Formats: sequence, structure tokens, C-alpha cells
Amino acid sequence: MKPNPEMVILAREYRGLTQEELASAAGMKQPRVARIEAGSGADLDVSEMEEISKVLGFPKDFFFLPEQRFSYGSSSVFTRTRQLKASERRKVSGIVNVLRIHVRRMLDHIDVQQSRPLPKLSLDDYGTPTACARALRAAWGCPSGPIRNLTKLLEGAGVLVIECDFDGVPMDATCIQLAELPPIIFIDRSVPGDRWRFTLAHELAHLIMHDIPRPSMEDEADEFASEFLVPSEEIAPDLSRSTASRLQSYLPLKEYWGVSIAMLVMKAHALGKIDDNQKKWLYIQMNKLGIRKAEPAAIAKEQPTLFPMMIQHFFSELEFSEEDFAAAIMFLPERLGELYDVRRAAQLERPKLRIVR
Repeated sequence: MKPNPEMVILAREYRGLTQEELASAAGMKQPRVARIEAGSGADLDVSEMEEISKVLGFPKDFFFLPEQRFSYGSSSVFTRTRQLKASERRKVSGIVNVLRIHVRRMLDHIDVQQSRPLPKLSLDDYGTPTACARALRAAWGCPSGPIRNLTKLLEGAGVLVIECDFDGVPMDATCIQLAELPPIIFIDRSVPGDRWRFTLAHELAHLIMHDIPRPSMEDEADEFASEFLVPSEEIAPDLSRSTASRLQSYLPLKEYWGVSIAMLVMKAHALGKIDDNQKKWLYIQMNKLGIRKAEPAAIAKEQPTLFPMMIQHFFSELEFSEEDFAAAIMFLPERLGELYDVRRAAQLERPKLRIVR
């Protein structure tokens, strides 16, 4: 039998193993694993396939799926972190690709409808990320003031927000947009509430503005997120030159807009309310007070509902067991807890979202 080499590589990267480690655990030599992943050499016998399946913790059928991997950092995957180790990139790529395959297989059973469009806004047409952010707020009918629940707003546009455990990789989120799938944002579950909102807005910028990666895209996404969450013309009156230089002035603004003090300091600087030295001094004060990473007045983290209810739909509506669900997504039942809280999903009330068969 000859497995899909892409699925062998994906499962190995998801488990965080090297070819050598896989070979040792499966009783093979590393060159044999290399040939399997290259799609060359002799076919695997039944015992070899069983060992690979056992070591990597995926059902045998997973390795014969007609899927491909999407490499981390490709035109379909964007991240807020600029520099990661190769091993960290492979780990995130494994998580993203496994979940993407699961979503695709879930959509064989259910259909998710959206209540608002997710437009494409070209920087060539709008000129700046700020203009794109203003255009999207207008297109979505966002009222003046803060966006109360950004996660819900994105889910209404058909974006799946999936909480992940990036296993210590220093990255907040990444997103993919493929023709046959809804847009997906994968966000680390450890991200605090204020940074959660900015991170989602940052990834939203990638989804609507960026088809091809370029050096300026991360700064462009930050600019978009800042304007989308905190419109300049609305906050400018609250950031006079006298108040913007005082750290205590930012706490009530944080509580109102639902973003971090650090982000508001950057906003004040972008609007010319403080200069470089004043911005630096504000950050120095935050470091001295020990609030740079753990700010006061914590903002409650928004909870995704669309993806959890997709999972719950299998248990409440389709009456799947955990074994049925695992078989549907091509995962092992005993490993579901790595990615899903299926017991909690099975106990939720029936979905109120527009999920139809």
C-alpha cells in the first residue's frame, strides 16, 4: 500500500517528530521514512502502515486522504509573528492543516450560512488600510463607538474562529482562506481579552486585503485593526496633547473601546498626539509598573460560538457518538481531547445558529 506522502508529513509535523524520531519509534530506518514521504520506494506492507499509524496517532485511513498540506507562510496562511523557528512553523502548520481537514469533513454533514458578506478591499482601490477599515465598518453597518463583540461580527460573515493550543509557539493567530472552505482564523486560547480583539481585527485585515504576502502586510494589518476597532475621528477628541502624555488617561479609554492601553498609546502616536519620546516614556512607565504584559482592568475574552456549535450539531442533531464523530473527521476517538472539548459540546443546548443539513 502507498499512502499519500503529504498526510504522512502532516501527521509527523502535527506530532512534532523528526523523520529520525518517527523511524526509531516505528522500527524503521530514517532513509525508509524519507522515501515514504517523498512518495518513492517500495509500497508499505500492512505491519509498516500499522506502526506508522500507531506512532503518529492517526487512523490508517487518514494517510490515504486525497489532501495536500498548505505550507506555513504561503499565500493562504498569514501570521502576526514575523520570526519563528523552523520547528515552530512546522508545529503550527500541522495544527492548522489537521483542523482544516476536520472542518472540510464536518462540512460534508452540515452547511453554515452567513448573514453578511466578507468583501475584498484592495489597497490599490482604497489607498490605505485606514480607508479599508472605514469602508468595511460602513459596509457592515457598524454604528459609531466600539464594536461590542468582534468575534460575533466575524462569525456573522461566515468566518470560523477556532481556539487552538499552539503549544508554546510565540504566536497569537494565523488565518487561511481557501475557495472550498469558509475563512478560518486560528487563535491561541491563551490570548487575553484585549489582545484577542486586536488579533482578530489584524487577521480580518489579512482576509480582506491580502492575497499575496508582502513585507508591509503586517504593518498594514495593524493599521487596519487600529482604525477598525478605534476610529481616529471618534477617539481624537479624547486624546488631547495634555491627556495623551499621561498614562492614567488611557484606562477609561481601554474600558470603553475594549482594546489594550498599549494599542491606545500607539494610536495616540499615529495621530500625532504624542511624539516618539512620549510614547517611549509611557511604555517605560508600564514596564516599571509591571503592566506591560498584564494590564489592569482586564477585558473579558469574547467566546467563539459558531465552531463549537458546529461540533455540538453532530451530537445533538445528528446523534453521533464520540466514535462516530472521530470517524467522520478522520481522527482517533481517544485523541479528540487534543483539539476538542466534545463532552462539553455534547451537553450544550441545541444550536441556535443557522446551521442546516
